Amino acid sequence: MKYPILFSLVLFVLSCNIPDPAPADLNNRPSAKDTLHFFSKNVNDSFTVYINLPAGYRSDSSKHFPVVYLLDANLYFDIMATVLNNYTAVGLTPPVILAGIGYKNFQTMDSLRNRDYTFPTAIPEYEMPVSGGAPQFMAFINNELAPALDRQFRTDTLQQTLMGHSLGGYFTCYALQQRLAGKQQRFRNYIAASPSLHYNNYFLLNEFKKEVPVHHDSLNVYITFGGLEKQDSLCRQLSLLLPSGITKKIDTYSALDHMDTQLPSFIKGLQWQAAPGQP
Repeated sequence: MKYPILFSLVLFVLSCNIPDPAPADLNNRPSAKDTLHFFSKNVNDSFTVYINLPAGYRSDSSKHFPVVYLLDANLYFDIMATVLNNYTAVGLTPPVILAGIGYKNFQTMDSLRNRDYTFPTAIPEYEMPVSGGAPQFMAFINNELAPALDRQFRTDTLQQTLMGHSLGGYFTCYALQQRLAGKQQRFRNYIAASPSLHYNNYFLLNEFKKEVPVHHDSLNVYITFGGLEKQDSLCRQLSLLLPSGITKKIDTYSALDHMDTQLPSFIKGLQWQAAPGQP
């Protein structure tokens, strides 16, 4: 369940349908990157949160921006901030506040993500020293982190996205399931790259089966798998389980494996959510 240190990072997806680039505003580049530190009473631990503000944030004090919460930020924040800054400058992604939730260092992340991204406690065969803390981590985001960022920055509280990969994708799907069950209302958009839905004998899929969802307030859900993961049947099952009232898209990147899907999924997902319902 841990990341290898080195793996291939894919930046472009050839199948993306993207708009014609807008002229770059090279005199109005991103204005700030901040590193914030939070102690969570819910998790009883500290987190490092990385903030990237979009170009134009300082120049227009009346404008509020969508927030994208990125998991595994020790690994993905720097490269995603760079890609978003450059893509936004040429009109390929919308301007957003990127909030990366991380730990004090990569080694800590590689250990504690098992604790924070999973529920319920792992079965013995996974050999996870700590696990099952997703409810506490969800409470940290909903009740501590997000309200603090809403106070400190000009956030659009109605347009907030959660995205993660692998176990981070599992937590993203867990947050969606909690939203469908009426237990959290923070996120409208969900991007899950290669979510580890096999966790605990497909526990989360069984939870989706139990839900009888009602009104879902225009939720947008983008989930991907790599074709080399051989998850075709899981894709079909997941598509059928997600309620028809939400806007959903499940993509398979045919040439990619589990550790290759994160960056193209994040970028494509943000582009798709800017115009949900597009093929």
